[in-house]
Amino acid sequence: MRIRAFLADSVQAVEGKLYVLGAGWNRLATRRFPARHDRVGIGALIVLEPGEAGRHSLTLRLLDPDDKPTTLATDPQGVARQAIRIGFGADAATDGLDEMIVPFALNLDGLVFEGPGVYSFELGIDDGQPDRLTFKVDLAAEPWAGADDATTARAATEAGYL
Repeated sequence: MRIRAFLADSVQAVEGKLYVLGAGWNRLATRRFPARHDRVGIGALIVLEPGEAGRHSLTLRLLDPDDKPTTLATDPQGVARQAIRIGFGADAATDGLDEMIVPFALNLDGLVFEGPGVYSFELGIDDGQPDRLTFKVDLAAEPWAGADDATTARAATEAGYL
């Protein structure tokens, strides 16, 4: 079993396919810390080889620059969650293909980054070695001299500022 995953602005899984907006980034910039990002999407394709059909679980964690788990979500009771576990199942392929692909769309709203550094989403299946999606959160460069407010706002949006 293996995972193919990527970061995006938003991801949806519909009828066995992923629909993605703003995929392929690994850097975020902000003007100050702590910084809150509206949405981080994770697209994942779980590839099951022959003999791996059945029940499994996907676990997601966000690690800070010190490799410590950080809050991913708050449950309805107000408890901070540092891991999300999702159960899934897959039947054995019967159509002549050797592998089965299970798509996942994970959207995390309102993530807070306390300081600059390299963060990682850790994705693990069952008790196997987790894969990492690593990205950097840093301070944005100051606007260049002579830029008007509209140019600065457009540049900030295009650069992925928080």
